[in-house]
Formats: sequence, C-alpha cells, structure tokens
Amino acid sequence: MHSLDFLHQNEEELSINITSLIDVIFILLIFFMVSTQFKKASIPLDLPKSEETEENTENDDTKVLAVNAEKMELDGKIVSMEDLQALLEEMFAQNPKLALSLECERTVDFEQVVQVLSKIQNAGISRIGIVHENLE
Repeated sequence: MHSLDFLHQNEEELSINITSLIDVIFILLIFFMVSTQFKKASIPLDLPKSEETEENTENDDTKVLAVNAEKMELDGKIVSMEDLQALLEEMFAQNPKLALSLECERTVDFEQVVQVLSKIQNAGISRIGIVHENLE
C-alpha cells in the first residue's frame, strides 16, 4: 500500500496550471495591437509630386479658383471666403456641369484648403481638379 501512495503523489506533481500564463499572453497581445494603432498617426509624411496628366482644355465648363495666403480669385475676380459659397452656388445653378480647377500655393495653410473644399462641396460641385506641379 505504500507504493500506491507514491504513484498518487507523482501524478499531482506532473500537472501544470498554465491559465495565468495564457492570461498574460492575451493581455500582451491586446496591448501590442492597441499600441500599434496609435503609432500610425506619428509617421512623418513626405508627399510625392504627381506625374504629368492630360489636360482637357476643350471643356469651357471649368472655372479656376486660385488660392494663396493673401487672397482668393475665382476666374480672375477676387472673392472672399464668406462670399465664395454663394458665388459657387449661383454658378452651379446656371451650369450643372460646372467643374472647378483648384490652384493652391504651397504656403497656404491646410486649414484654409479644407475650408475652401468644404465651401465647394456645400455648393454642390463634385467635379474638382487640383492643379499640381509636374515631376521634373
């Protein structure tokens, strides 16, 4: 009977509880998944220039909106940010096929570009071309 107690003791020593190890692994996995999502926003961007594209000069439905840090011109006429949407709505009502060519200087704040694009979208114009420099 003494030998049976010995076998019973060995069986207890061989069992390993890995529940806590699995919990730690899952917590680390979740931590790394979440931390990599935040890291994406900190990647520095160096945006490339676009390749040369064909220009469609046959279409007279295209108007040019030029924006720099000091002023904004719509087909050569100076407009303010406040009047821009009303003018675009009027032009779009007269010509539903209206397309807009947006020319912005590099020095223009991104916030100003977003405001201009928002005014264009609110006016109902969906055909927008952004003018860029060609690769050299």
